[in-house]
Amino acid sequence: MSSTAQQWTHDRGTSFLSRLFAVGWRLVLFVGVFLALYLPFLLPYILYPETEYQTLESLAVRAGVELIAMVTMLLAAIAMTRYADRRQIADLGFVPRHLISGLTAGTIAGGLLCVVVLAVLAAISDLKFARDLAPMNELFWLMTALFLNTVFQEVLVHGYVQQMVKSHFGTAAGVIISSFMMVLIHWTLFKPNALLVLTNLFAFAAMLGIVFEVSKSLWWPIGVHFGWNYLQGPLLGLPVTGVDIWNSDIISLQGNTWLTGGTMGLEGSLLTSLILLLASGILWKRWGERTRAVAVPGQTMR
Repeated sequence: MSSTAQQWTHDRGTSFLSRLFAVGWRLVLFVGVFLALYLPFLLPYILYPETEYQTLESLAVRAGVELIAMVTMLLAAIAMTRYADRRQIADLGFVPRHLISGLTAGTIAGGLLCVVVLAVLAAISDLKFARDLAPMNELFWLMTALFLNTVFQEVLVHGYVQQMVKSHFGTAAGVIISSFMMVLIHWTLFKPNALLVLTNLFAFAAMLGIVFEVSKSLWWPIGVHFGWNYLQGPLLGLPVTGVDIWNSDIISLQGNTWLTGGTMGLEGSLLTSLILLLASGILWKRWGERTRAVAVPGQTMR
């Protein structure tokens, strides 16, 4: 049994308010530790905001900024897990033996999930193909920056928040609260016309949280998250949660924006909502079967 599961078993005997307070102050401290580590690197942009866009025009520099954000987030998560929560650093989910297999399989799964959505859209809307792929050098730096940003988000949302909340309130609460955190870190999308995008972000985060619970490894959700974003954006040239800075133009979607997502990308599609719900339901059932198999001695998974 992991230290997270042991903590949850222990905390079930404490009051709801006590556990709520424990989660609350840890979240505040976690954000504070991260900002204390990260803000010094942002200080030049804060003092001289006119330099931000000039600097970030370079994809290599943008990847460097993502690297700093990822490392400081990882340090904050390690510090909180080890010293504030008194849990094992392994609870963050970086299982060494899954580095290659989990990351590769997760990336393929994320790409396939994107392909499934596009295949259905091709049958019910106007999907056009082109051959305008961005230069390899650009694709490399975009891949690097997107991967580092994905690790940043996954360490925050599923590596730390989900596991910390789970240790006090159980698995379902951990998945739900961490999914709200995923929505919060996309605060720039808080607009009346982006409600469906925010709903799909929540659903996507919930699915990734269940992937983490099934695989017991953060490499899997990192891979799924990265595969979905990289195939959809830099490679195919579609918007990703409203971001459309890619030079590739392989696919264009026309038709009802409730189905295609319009300028928001596939995250703004009702079809994506349905597919995410279906995938989450299958994964949750799988997690339940695995949990029951562990609880019943001698029972094996098919």
